[in-house]
Amino acid sequence: MKERLFRFKQFSVAHHQSAMKVGVDGVLIGAWATFPGERVLDVGTGCGVIALMMAQRYPGASVVAIDIDSPSVNEARENIHISPWNGRIEVKEETFDSLCAKITAGSEERYDLVVSNPPYYDSGVADTSDSRLRARHQGELSPAVLLRNASGILKEGGRLSMIFPAEMYSSLAEEGERHGMIPARVCYVRDHAGAEEKRVMAEFIRYGGAGSITLEETHLVMFGADKEPTPDYRELCREFYLRF
Repeated sequence: MKERLFRFKQFSVAHHQSAMKVGVDGVLIGAWATFPGERVLDVGTGCGVIALMMAQRYPGASVVAIDIDSPSVNEARENIHISPWNGRIEVKEETFDSLCAKITAGSEERYDLVVSNPPYYDSGVADTSDSRLRARHQGELSPAVLLRNASGILKEGGRLSMIFPAEMYSSLAEEGERHGMIPARVCYVRDHAGAEEKRVMAEFIRYGGAGSITLEETHLVMFGADKEPTPDYRELCREFYLRF
């Protein structure tokens, strides 16, 4: 019987119950996002892989992970329970809107970092019984929704880090500026040197108007001509993937 665990260097996750499995995008943003404080929110946690990566990278971090899919929440809790960071990660079955409302009302603290691998398909979902299909469509949680609400749940200078298709970046950068969220870091990701940019990792900062923000732009090519991971890709994910 095939093993149902995805093994990383310091932890393992089961992901057969979760709406979204362990994938390249989630690992990329978990390895790339920067952390300017103490409180991290992982939105749409799935099996909990990004929350676990943030806890590994930042020993002082307190991480809250939310999802609306009950099987995903249960599996994330199980994965975190057996991890080295069980005491620093809390998983909640909760909508993003509900959490935002609590923070706006003052019943919960703001965060230093919000990180997400959000759904991005615009088309409707015909089969609502398919949790993975639902998870990959925007619904009430999209990159734009995250941007519109981030300034209300982040501390001053806090950051929103997420990954999405490259063609969405220009419109999202404009959307962010309308809501006080300014791009601070952007990484354009392509599979190999001759390929088009498929994904963008972007970090938006809650900007209060003091000083200026210089945009840091980088590029990541994941595989070389030999189809092996490039040195840059290995360096980014070397603390996580076993073969790196």
